[in-house]
Amino acid sequence: MKDTVEKDKRRKISLQNYKNYHDAWKLSHKYSSRLIKHIGNENFYDLCAMYYSQYMNEINNRGYNNNKNKNYIQIWNTMINTGTRESIKLLHQTNVQKTS
Repeated sequence: MKDTVEKDKRRKISLQNYKNYHDAWKLSHKYSSRLIKHIGNENFYDLCAMYYSQYMNEINNRGYNNNKNKNYIQIWNTMINTGTRESIKLLHQTNVQKTS
């Protein structure tokens, strides 16, 4: 009986982690879509920083930021450190692939 309870507990944790992972990618897609709409804007780099901050804030508020090595966080860090329009396009393309 104890093994069944432990197995159910691990299964529940695993399913919650899976849901959190996909929710984080959906959030990333939401913010990268907003960013891609303004890719031609002259204040583009300010918008990058703003959407990056909003995304990280929402990730933290939902408790998805328990590991900085998650790829949905790393791709945003890469985008903000690179700061090019191409990195935004790559960010958005990755989000589209991960959410479909």
